[in-house]
Parts: sequence; C-alpha cells; structure tokens
Amino acid sequence: MRRARPQPQQPQITSDLSQEFEAHTQYLLRTRFIWFSGTMTVFGGLVVLVLVISGVIGLFSGPDLSAPLAAIAGQLSPTLRSVLSWLFAVTLLVTYASCLVGAKRNAFPPHRMLLTSYLLVMADGLLQVSMDWAGARGTAGLFAVMITHIIACSFLPWTATQALRPIVPVLILNAALAAALSEDGLSWLAVKAPFSLLIAVPGVLICVIRHSRRTEEFKLAFFQRRYGEVRRELFDARRIHEALFPAPIKDGPVQFSYVYEPMHQIGGDYLYTSCAAPGKPLSIVLMDVTGHGIPAALTVNRLHGELQRLFAENPGIGPGEVLASLNRYVYLTLANHAVFVTALCLRADPEADTLEYASGGHPSAYLRGVNGTVHDLPSTSLLLGVSPDAEFAPDPVTLPFHPGDTLIAYTDGAIEARDQHGRMFSMTGMQRVIAGMPRLRVGEWPQSLIHAVEQHRSGPPADDTLVIEISRPVAPAPPTPEVTVPAKTSRPQPV
Repeated sequence: MRRARPQPQQPQITSDLSQEFEAHTQYLLRTRFIWFSGTMTVFGGLVVLVLVISGVIGLFSGPDLSAPLAAIAGQLSPTLRSVLSWLFAVTLLVTYASCLVGAKRNAFPPHRMLLTSYLLVMADGLLQVSMDWAGARGTAGLFAVMITHIIACSFLPWTATQALRPIVPVLILNAALAAALSEDGLSWLAVKAPFSLLIAVPGVLICVIRHSRRTEEFKLAFFQRRYGEVRRELFDARRIHEALFPAPIKDGPVQFSYVYEPMHQIGGDYLYTSCAAPGKPLSIVLMDVTGHGIPAALTVNRLHGELQRLFAENPGIGPGEVLASLNRYVYLTLANHAVFVTALCLRADPEADTLEYASGGHPSAYLRGVNGTVHDLPSTSLLLGVSPDAEFAPDPVTLPFHPGDTLIAYTDGAIEARDQHGRMFSMTGMQRVIAGMPRLRVGEWPQSLIHAVEQHRSGPPADDTLVIEISRPVAPAPPTPEVTVPAKTSRPQPV
C-alpha cells in the first residue's frame, strides 16, 4: 500500500559524517604532524651540519654589506653573524625536534594539536624573517617562509583558512621590520607589501585541492561503509522478518501456499495463520501496511504481536472479531503516525465446508470453484485505523467452500503493477487471469499469478507483492476393492 509521505530528513547521518570526519582529521593531524616535524628536524640537522662544515673551512669570513640592518647599525662582525646563524639553526632544530618528541609521546591534547601546528609554522616564519633582517647567514627570508609553508600544507590536513592563519603574523612582522629598517621606509609597504602576500598562494592552493579531495574521498568511503552496514542489517532484518511468516500447509483438507516479493529487502505485507490442529478450521490474516521498507516492517512486527495475543486468548476467534480488534489497535496506536492497514481475515472450516471472511479496505479476493467459475470477495469494511471502534462494522460474510475450490488473495502491489504505457494490471486483469487459467495443481496459483504480473509490469516493482492460495484439494477416490474369483475345481471323471 502506497501513501504520499514527506521525505525524511537525515540530520543524524550528517552529524555522524561530521563527527567521523573530525575524528579522522584529528588522527591525520597527529600522524602528519609527526611526519612534518620529523622532516623539518632532519632538514634542521642538515643546516647545522652545513654550518659546522662552513665554520671549519672558514666560509664565514669577509664582510657582508647586503644586510639591511648592517647598513643602518653598522656592519656586524663575522663572529656575531656566525653566532646568529648558529643560534637560528639550533633554535629551529630544537623546536622541531621537541615537537616531534612531544607528538610521538602524545604530549599535545587532540584539541591542541591544530593550534600547535599553527604555532610551529608561525614560529619558523617569524624566526626566518627576523634572522634575515638581522643579516644572519643561512636564511632566505620570505622565500624560506614560503618553502616551509608549502611543506606544512603538503603534510598537514589544513583547510585554506587554516593555511592562512600561521602565515599572516609572519607577513605582518616582515612588513613592520621593512617599514622600520628598510631604506624605502613606508613606500615599501605600498609597493612591495602586496606582493609579499603571494608567498601564501602555493600553500593555500595545495590545501584547497587536498582538502577537497580528502572530503570527497571520505564521504565516498563513509557512505560505502554505511551502505555495507545497512545491507548487512537489512539481510539480518529480512531473515528475522521472514521468520514471522508461516510455513505453507501442503497436507490436509485445507492447504495454503504463498509467494512474497518485497519491493525492498523487507516490506509491509504480512501473512499470519492459526490452526488448532490438522483438520480443524484454519484462520489466515493477510495485511498490507502503508509505506515500504524498514518502517513498514517495524509496523508488521507490532501487528504480529497483536495477532499472537488475539489467537492465544481465543483460538476460535472469527474473522469479524479479528478485523475489529485490529482496527482498534491501529486506530489507537498507529493512526496518529499516519500509518494505516488493509486486512483480509479468513477462516476456512473443512468440517462445515464454509469460508468466512471480513475485509477492511483490502483488494477483492477471488474464489474459483471446482467448475471454473470465479466469484469476487469485495471489502466488507473500511480501511483499518480511519474510524474509532464504535463506528467500525466488520460485517463478516460466510460462503460455501467445498473440495476443489480455491481462494486467491493478494496485496495491491500485484494489481498496481504498470506496463510501459502506465496501465495497471488492475483487479479486472487479475480476475481475467484467474478465470482464464487452466486448472492448476494445488500450490501452483501464487507463482503463476506472480509470473503474470511480472509479464505485465514494465521496470522494477513499485510496491510489495504478496499472493496467497487457500485450497480444498479433492480427496482421491477410495481404491476399488479387489474381487477374488474362486478357482474352478475339476470334478473327478468316472472310470
């Protein structure tokens, strides 16, 4: 049964995605931070090694008049410049090595790891700029800042905004030192300062590309994993849901069989049976819940429990009373959630050769007689849940049900199947197929009708489909007793 319902929102999935992405980002940040600080520690160690070698071979000899601070404050002595270079290199080495050890030992809380990465890259840039303006050897100023920023953006899972945060203070310091120490003074700010912003462009572009790609890959992996989880859960749910369905009855004076094809893994069509003992009346309830999939299946589970209670309290309960009780239950517990039910309640009594039924808004069932005639069993009452108990009248009907007769019932998924022109299979088509089929063996009707529906339908099913058959098999003729003819005896001949 289909009913237009509002599309459900999925705030929980969005929240779970955000939380998992944030947790994954924290994990990546710590892992990549270790790689970044480790790489920069190795690089710092190489710089110190170069300074050692340069000091041994005397590469720090001679004046350097290119340093801006030296031009203002006087040329620094080679010793002082050498000390500044050593101080710069050792400071960077110790800083990166300390961060590497701290990250490996989990010394930084997860919520502080991002801030630590900002401070580390910012400290490197501030030191690079300061030492460059001080005239220390082994520094490259903004170029070195750009290289460090590119390396950081290549390692760390930053966004574009996060990539800008450690570089902005460095550019501000560089502009302040340029305004104070450069010969151009304030004109430097107007001419060269805007171009200094370009050193952040490569790193920001790297972060934009990497973050966008990582986000898409994570979403894909997240939904693939969720899809796999849902499929496994649906498989288990279908196994449990189908365990509620009764086993076909293939022996006895009343037999029944069915074929169930849910639109999804599980659905809202359901079948319940109750029989006190073989040869006793067989009660069958066929139901169709509004909606599809998991919500409809959960409703079926609730109705299954209610049916178990009804038949446990009164095994001989009639179809009319069952239908009225189901209407009361649906009206009081499900209708306020816009969930309604159609139901066909049957009771086949082989001793009385009768079939009693009550139908609440369910599509007409068909009774095919032993002589091939087809009679429809229309609904006797309203859709379950639309009216209170006091206004609901089940109006059960009793019909003869002799050996050789067959009852075929179904849910609306069968008659609402549409062909390529949009024409439904319809109850008329169902009745025509039932009347036109040759006499089938007991148990063959459900599969034959499903096959007819599939031949009519164009495309995948749009609703759950359940077809049932209740038959009174014709008792085989009793075997003819064998007549024993006494053998003729020969009379003695006279001599």
